[in-house]
Amino acid sequence: MTFEDISLEVDHGVARITMRRPDKLNALRDQTGDELQAAFDEVENNPDVRVVIFTGEGRAFGAGYDLSAIEPDVIPDLAKVLDVHFNPLTLKMRESRLPIISVINGPCAGASVGLALSGDIVIAGRSAYFYEPFVGLALIPDAGNTMFLPQIVGRIRAAGAMLLGERISAEEAQSWGMVWRVYEDDELMAKADEMAQKLSNLSPKSISLTKNLISQASERGLARQLNLERDAQGEACTAPEVKASVAKFFAAQQ
Repeated sequence: MTFEDISLEVDHGVARITMRRPDKLNALRDQTGDELQAAFDEVENNPDVRVVIFTGEGRAFGAGYDLSAIEPDVIPDLAKVLDVHFNPLTLKMRESRLPIISVINGPCAGASVGLALSGDIVIAGRSAYFYEPFVGLALIPDAGNTMFLPQIVGRIRAAGAMLLGERISAEEAQSWGMVWRVYEDDELMAKADEMAQKLSNLSPKSISLTKNLISQASERGLARQLNLERDAQGEACTAPEVKASVAKFFAAQQ
């Protein structure tokens, strides 16, 4: 598959998957989800790959689903978008044999938070932050957010983050357990490379089995939760508030 929204590089057992829409802060469109699925399939089936670094190009990890890619007066069938383009991606990442390092190099919002937390180890630059804007757009958190965030940070913090839509700084995210380490921005990728090299030298079977056991202990109902998110998002996007919220979003971009 030819990639347009992402890049995939493999070097000495380390695969680097990078979202490459920097002019859109790496916002996700349907094509992005499809390309990411293809990339994760490719590395999963490559016996030479031992670890994945997953990040965004430029000054952001990802700005969530790209509302600018849709027509202002037309709300897409978001249930179908999730079912086809993004829920399978979340499952692929969590079911992968490979350790995935999510490298949060800047803003990480909406569905991009779900993708970041689908990694096994999350590291962030000091200027990075997480943001759950869904309810402010009259939508619901998706891409695994409603499973990952409550399990990682607890119900009260998850509710505050999702309902109030306040930014979570990298340091705060680390204190909540969302992030393994916070590094200075100019050190972030070097630290990711060091971590990837360490993982690539460990037993792949041991890593795969350990990752599977962690997922079984904490995410046994992930597929079901993704379906619940899909159905709820499908219902939410039919509400009249959504068009008004999207129109307000477009007005703010002018």
